[in-house]
Amino acid sequence: MNLGQMMLVLGAIVLLGILILNANVTLLDTREVQHTSEFGITAISLATSLVEEAGGKLFDNVVVDTTAPVVSSTSQLSTALGPEAGEAYRDSSSGYDDYDDFNNLYVVYHNPDTDPALTAGAHNIAVPGIRARYFARCAVTYVNASNLDGTTTTRTWHKKIIVRVWSSASKDTLVYPSVMSYWN
Repeated sequence: MNLGQMMLVLGAIVLLGILILNANVTLLDTREVQHTSEFGITAISLATSLVEEAGGKLFDNVVVDTTAPVVSSTSQLSTALGPEAGEAYRDSSSGYDDYDDFNNLYVVYHNPDTDPALTAGAHNIAVPGIRARYFARCAVTYVNASNLDGTTTTRTWHKKIIVRVWSSASKDTLVYPSVMSYWN
């Protein structure tokens, strides 16, 4: 081989090396995007599930009693947000019955096949097939219709739930707000 052919072979090897490195970087980037998407979709699904569960309840505890007169003033609404005495999350006999019962709810979702350990102080929910442990915390506040991003200490016809979902497998915390209003 002469010098020209050696230079062509050397150039081809350098180009092949660059191509292989770029292919590896692309594969790693693709895998990271895939994992981020998977964990994001799971977090959104879990948050949506909690918001829909809360939205399926009545607006306030005073509305639960059908023998009570129609609620006509915000002063009749609950001052304390959270479950009433004796109520427990997903309890068949004394479960949550109104929207604000979800205030301060702490839920841990885990795969019972790969992660059987339970978290103390949380409501542990087994979700077959998920690939990481997810944590969710709910906060319920009163809000004014003119400022749904804020909160207010006075009772209004509008309550907002904010569900935060995070996982050690994800870089971000999902924040999922939703507002429920009472129309009388």
